Amino acid sequence: MMPLAAALFRRARNLGGAPRSPRLAASLALLAAAVFSHPAAALPVLTPDTPASATLAPPSAVHAALAQPVPVQRVTIPGEAGMPMLTAYWFLPRETMPRTQGMPVVVALHGCNGLDEARKTGVLQPRYREYAQWLSERGYAVLMPDSYGPRGKQDTCGDAPGGRDGRDARDGGRGIDDKTRRADALAALRWLTGQPGLDIRRVVLLGWSNGAQAVLATIDASRPWPAATPNVERAVAFYPGCRRAVQQHNFRLRAPLLLMIGGADDWTPATRCAMLQSAVQARQPNARFRLEIYPGAYHGFDGTSELHVRREIASTRRGGHVTVGGDAVARVAALAQLDSWLASATP
Repeated sequence: MMPLAAALFRRARNLGGAPRSPRLAASLALLAAAVFSHPAAALPVLTPDTPASATLAPPSAVHAALAQPVPVQRVTIPGEAGMPMLTAYWFLPRETMPRTQGMPVVVALHGCNGLDEARKTGVLQPRYREYAQWLSERGYAVLMPDSYGPRGKQDTCGDAPGGRDGRDARDGGRGIDDKTRRADALAALRWLTGQPGLDIRRVVLLGWSNGAQAVLATIDASRPWPAATPNVERAVAFYPGCRRAVQQHNFRLRAPLLLMIGGADDWTPATRCAMLQSAVQARQPNARFRLEIYPGAYHGFDGTSELHVRREIASTRRGGHVTVGGDAVARVAALAQLDSWLASATP
């Protein structure tokens, strides 16, 4: 899968950033279907701690005989001191045979659009349903905590940026900053210790956009790590805002990091993440920091939405106008890279 995805990615980029050939476009579509699911049905509205089954479609005809809808629960997670009780989606893969060891687990942190669909509490956004299915098929339990709902928020992308406290447009002025989201991530990690059947030594922390920025904050080795909190074995960040970490001159990695971002991202520029990688490697020569930049891809390239301009974003870049949307070529390449990174014994 990995060599084929990389080859198609290089060939498409040589054609100018998009698969102009109908044959290549068809090949990419088939490969994307094999790598990722495209469920059409929404999750039912669930009450906390009540088991239910997500009506997710199988990822492709190739996997149809093996894939089953991934079971999901809505659970509650005790928050940090002074913070609200969190809600989360908890996905457990269907077991076809007895396990000889515990399941690995992914804690996945949502972006500034929140976790649920707009005005549909309890209905998970398609992107997150797809990732839960994709990860579950690879044997991972998946926990998706909601940092916004318990605080009365649905979407913070358009909130006004902060001022003197240094919080930028990715996390400022909204009362839900990096510190808050890191606390939520740590609370989610601690919740895992009370769940049976998990291999707590194999914890992956993954996030998108604002959630990816929270990943960086969580695995920052310059910050104290609370007692009784499982370590993160490896981390994945999709298109985070890297500016604050770059400006933090003692930022170091606590865990191996895979960071994937679009080369054309005008919301969270890739250049800052490249600067962060250089700074970390200068401070930690043995740090495992893999940076993948996908030429021509924009913010949200791993999704399936059409490329479009968002005008309500609180940012000083381009007067608040940013470009977001999926990129089929980058999406396939990134998922193949993620698959390889998760499967590797030494990322």
